[in-house]
Amino acid sequence: MISMKYTWHGQILSLVIAHIEAAFIFFFVWLIAISITGTGLGGLIYSSVSAVFYSIMMYSVGYSVAKNDKKSYAKLTPFAYKGALISLGLLILNILTAILYRMSWTFGSSGGSLTNLWAVIGNVFTLFWFSPYMNLLSLDNGNMSVCGYLIIVFLHTVMCFLGYLAGYKNFDISAKLKFLFYEKK
Repeated sequence: MISMKYTWHGQILSLVIAHIEAAFIFFFVWLIAISITGTGLGGLIYSSVSAVFYSIMMYSVGYSVAKNDKKSYAKLTPFAYKGALISLGLLILNILTAILYRMSWTFGSSGGSLTNLWAVIGNVFTLFWFSPYMNLLSLDNGNMSVCGYLIIVFLHTVMCFLGYLAGYKNFDISAKLKFLFYEKK
């Protein structure tokens, strides 16, 4: 029986699971350091650092998918832009979460605060889902900045595409960066 990592839906699911894992980690760190991440500069630094680690994670998923596609027994044919295609599942979930966030504040608030339980749950879920880069989105009472929309659409898509392309072209970035970690003799 062929593994899920050699099917389209399995590869899309692996990207979504990687996002959920990152969200758990960064949401937990955000909660622990809320006194720092709640401030303007602290939140910006936190989100910038976590967005870099999140980008590396998405790149790695794309890279491993490409390496799996290139195996002789894999039934899927690798092609250069597949990384962008497998990220469509996560893109749809990001858009649905942004809609949930907007609806929570539009229909579940009064006087600038959330009044319904479902709206509070929707808001907390949005904070969880976008936790790797939440301060970069400028979430404010149901609104998101234009930069925020660009981040939720393009960050994972671009990084997954680049990772897949690197795996497809046999470009190992870690081999190129070894000079940073190892001393030449």
